Amino acid sequence: MGLALLSGGCANHSSIRDGTATAVVPVTTLPEPDPRNAIGDISPAYYFGPQDKIDIVVYQLPELTKVVTVDQAGQIALPFVGQVMAGGHTPAEVRAEIASRLGQSIMRHPDVTVAVSESVGQRITVEGAVNQPGVYPVQGKSSLLQAIALARGTDNKYANEHIVAVFRTINNQRNAAIFDVTMIRDGQMADPVLYGNDTVVVERSSGKVLLQNVISAAVPVVGVFRVADAINRF
Repeated sequence: MGLALLSGGCANHSSIRDGTATAVVPVTTLPEPDPRNAIGDISPAYYFGPQDKIDIVVYQLPELTKVVTVDQAGQIALPFVGQVMAGGHTPAEVRAEIASRLGQSIMRHPDVTVAVSESVGQRITVEGAVNQPGVYPVQGKSSLLQAIALARGTDNKYANEHIVAVFRTINNQRNAAIFDVTMIRDGQMADPVLYGNDTVVVERSSGKVLLQNVISAAVPVVGVFRVADAINRF
C-alpha cells in the first residue's frame, strides 16, 4: 500500500492548482506575515558538535577571550580551566561549566559568555539522484526540500522523486522514512523537518540505489520513521 501511494498520481496533476491540497491551504491572496514569525522557526537550543567554533569571552580575563574549536572528541581546552566537554552541550551549559571552574579557582563571580562562532558540526548528507551529492552544514532545523535544494536539486534524468528516504539514528538504531517529494511540492504531504546527522537519499529510477534493501524490508510507510535493518551502498 505504501508503494502504491508513492507511485500514484499524474504528472500533470496539481493539488494546489485544483484546490485539493491537504498539507497547504490554497488561497488567491496572502496576508502579510507576522514580523515576529517572519524569520521562521527558532530552535530552542543549539548543541555543539565536532569542528564547531565557539566564541568565549571572560570579561575579567582577556587571556580567555578567544575563539576555540571543538575537537573530534567533543572537547575544548582553556587556560585556567582545562578540558571542557562541549560536544552535545548547549552554549548555556558550556558557559555554566566554565564559570563554575573559574569561580572555584581564580576569581569570584566570573562574567562569562559563550556563543556559536561557526557551526559545522551539525550536517546533513544528501545522496542518490541529486545534482551535487555531499555533506552540508545546517544550523538548527531544516527541511527535506531545503536539503535537496542544497544539493542543487534532483537529477532530472535519473531521479525518482516519489521515493526519497531520510535516514536518522534514534536511540542507537538506524531508522528510515520514505517521502514523495512530488506530493510535498504539490501540497499533499507536509515538508518534513530534518536535523543534524540526517541522511537524505533520492531514489534512482534504475533501481540500483541505497533504498532497495530498505523497501524489501517493509519500510515504505510514507512519512513514518521505522528501523532500517539492512542498508547497501553504491
